[in-house]
Amino acid sequence: MKYILLIVAFFSLQITFCQELTVEPHQEVTLETENYSMASVELKPEFPGGTSAFYKYIGNNFRTPDTKDFKGGKLFMSFVIDKDGTIIDVKAVRDLGFGTAEEAIRVLEKSPKWKPGFSKCKAVRVAYMLPISLQPN
Repeated sequence: MKYILLIVAFFSLQITFCQELTVEPHQEVTLETENYSMASVELKPEFPGGTSAFYKYIGNNFRTPDTKDFKGGKLFMSFVIDKDGTIIDVKAVRDLGFGTAEEAIRVLEKSPKWKPGFSKCKAVRVAYMLPISLQPN
């Protein structure tokens, strides 16, 4: 009788622990929209042609403000490279004024698709921070 009670208790604990570890369907959706950092992905997203091609693209397409009051500086932009390589959620982290953030958003949103980042053999959304150094005309 003692052994039967012990076996029943053991299986009851197993069932309890299994119920606590069950993943609900809504939790899986949350993981699908999670943004990974560049450091946490096995394969980082890549602009077609690499980093130097990306900076060249920015330099060729970004129009610096044409006003004598603009002194230049460093603009910081954040964005997410989606699972299909599209740039989304573009935001200015530090704006220099004179329409520089709007111009950076315009250039980044019309960027060609990137090769997406991968984590655990799946394409994931990856957050990216871009500093843009600007000189006055």
